[in-house]
Amino acid sequence: MVRNVTSTLGCLLWASVLAPVLSSVDRREAFAQAVQQSPASSPGQPDFSWRQTDTSVALLNHGRVVWQQVYDRKIGKPYMRVGLLDGTELTRPWPIPPGYPKSDHTWHRALWWSWKGINGVNYWEEHQEGTDPVNVDVEHHEDGSAKIDATIEYHLPDKPPVVVEKRTIAIGKPDAAGSYLIDWRATFTPAGSEDVVFNRNGYGGLAIRMAAEFSGDAQKGPPAWEFIRSNEPDGTRKGAARWMAYKGTAPNGRPTAVVMFVHPDNPRFPPSWCTRNHYPYLNPCFVGGEDYTLPAGKSLTLRYGVLIHAAVADADKIERAWKRFTGAAGHE
Repeated sequence: MVRNVTSTLGCLLWASVLAPVLSSVDRREAFAQAVQQSPASSPGQPDFSWRQTDTSVALLNHGRVVWQQVYDRKIGKPYMRVGLLDGTELTRPWPIPPGYPKSDHTWHRALWWSWKGINGVNYWEEHQEGTDPVNVDVEHHEDGSAKIDATIEYHLPDKPPVVVEKRTIAIGKPDAAGSYLIDWRATFTPAGSEDVVFNRNGYGGLAIRMAAEFSGDAQKGPPAWEFIRSNEPDGTRKGAARWMAYKGTAPNGRPTAVVMFVHPDNPRFPPSWCTRNHYPYLNPCFVGGEDYTLPAGKSLTLRYGVLIHAAVADADKIERAWKRFTGAAGHE
């Protein structure tokens, strides 16, 4: 779908159909041109509208997609493509367009949730279709905010569910700069009378795969985005953090950061993380250390935040934002 094709062709404006037309060299040159030509002014007065179907909902600003949530039972695993108010996409498009650079790991779906293993069964890679959004309710508002409630069942093909998830995603109103917060809550409950084991793995859970351009291009584009993370107290296990961010210059030439927060009420807080330098990826991994056994009749609730920060970001700003998200002003 093409909602905003400018003469620069450089801003990843949800224009998936352009991918077969532009070679990787063309894309890099267009990206560099867009950075040079993009104004550094504010996004201006918003003009929000909504596009909703039986399987998706999207926020538009002046006709350009800001974010889109997809919950199609035919493909399973709901996912969310996120971007800026001018239509610049920050996540890697899914499905991945033909010719798109960094088309590895095709099961990485923008911003999405997937357990790696439940009771020894792989739910992560694309061959497992057992993450099933059986019911979704959407509430959206004129100010650009929305709430998405979903019931998701985890099951083997043609088998009853082993786990039922109740998920609420609350997307906040974009502020004057165009920043907005995605508040992600998920409660998991065994569907039957037996305990459920979420298997230990170095990745899995809430993850975001960002646009290929953020890996940088030494010849044609701006430098790669950089990771920054929270400072944790002495004695915290290696690699654990309450937040991590990926920041740099967006294709529209503006400083931007994508931040993931972990709420301190989560078990095993703060978690370990899976990140990648050769492709832009962030994932706080709940089962990074060991299996988690969820007893029958009990529930596990996990809460995260994803901040789309449309401005210059540093560790102090992000720490304050994490405290606002958690209400933990006194937390150290």
